[in-house]
Amino acid sequence: MKNADMPAMPVTEMQWRDGLTKREHFAAMAMQGFLACPGVSATNRHIAIGSVACADELLAALEEPK
Repeated sequence: MKNADMPAMPVTEMQWRDGLTKREHFAAMAMQGFLACPGVSATNRHIAIGSVACADELLAALEEPK
């Protein structure tokens, strides 16, 4: 299972619960930031696409070696 598909908030290491993946959680956080910024003038679709792109970039950066 890829890191992006792992649960954002697992109960324990061995027991997974249904819920948001890390990718979905990061995208939601990015979307919240975009929507909270009064200077953003984009369609909902563009904000959604940008939010997913931010989540993917964050996950890619987290996969890079230190």
